[in-house]
Amino acid sequence: MEIYIEYAFLENFIFDGVLLWLALKAAKVTATKRRLFLSALLGGAFAVLFPLLRLSGFYSTILKLSFGLLLCLFLFPRLKTKKEWGRYALTAFFFFAFSFGFGGSLLGVYGFSFSGNDEMQGGELSLRKISHFAVFLGFVCLTLITLYFVRRVYARRQIMREVYDCRIFKGDRTIAAKGFLDSGNLAFHQGIPVCFLSPDLLYELCGDELLLGKAGGQVCDEMEITTVNGRSKIPLYRAELTVLGIGDEWRKSVYFAPSGNMIAREYKILLNARILEKQSGEGT
Repeated sequence: MEIYIEYAFLENFIFDGVLLWLALKAAKVTATKRRLFLSALLGGAFAVLFPLLRLSGFYSTILKLSFGLLLCLFLFPRLKTKKEWGRYALTAFFFFAFSFGFGGSLLGVYGFSFSGNDEMQGGELSLRKISHFAVFLGFVCLTLITLYFVRRVYARRQIMREVYDCRIFKGDRTIAAKGFLDSGNLAFHQGIPVCFLSPDLLYELCGDELLLGKAGGQVCDEMEITTVNGRSKIPLYRAELTVLGIGDEWRKSVYFAPSGNMIAREYKILLNARILEKQSGEGT
């Protein structure tokens, strides 16, 4: 069997570079392109030279793990503080996790196509038995899937940073729910901030008579909004709101409007972006 060194080097250079890049993304660590490029070069060179060492299984594993740690270490200009060491440890963890995960996934996906002892080496299936194109295609797919989930996880984490425990008071009713502080919600009506509720929460707070516009027009007011379908009016309901976790407990009178965009979300209240600013200003 012929092995082309330049192909082996290029393949491992790309794989190591992408795995290191994904590890940086997952750990939320920034590294220069130069350090990432040089670290991937070292990974490609190691992959070419490693088969020449002819080490036993134990020492082979130790050397691979040690060199993987070295590749991650090369991404950092310095490691002096505990925070920097923590970022390095997290980057190394994701690098090994993606490396083992990608390798196991590719073997699991392509392994069904191998049968018989002629395709096995010591009872183990090697990725070298799979065509280079199949490995590269599978690697690209796994990279895109991983990047998608990493972005989703951090997007949700960013949302949860702006989610607060809230209490809504209307008459003798008190409703507890999660509220998201939305920087895009700048709605005011007659100088009073407008927050938006999911339909089920508004029904729980106001009752069916209020939502149906019965009992003598209990809807406090209306507000005109502009959407892609044109202008329309939405009902407003007056109540008091408490946002917890921002210092001393306080209550503020606000308007609530129904919104169907919060169904099946982590929160059921879309808080006004200025509600906390106004509250802090009122206390000064």
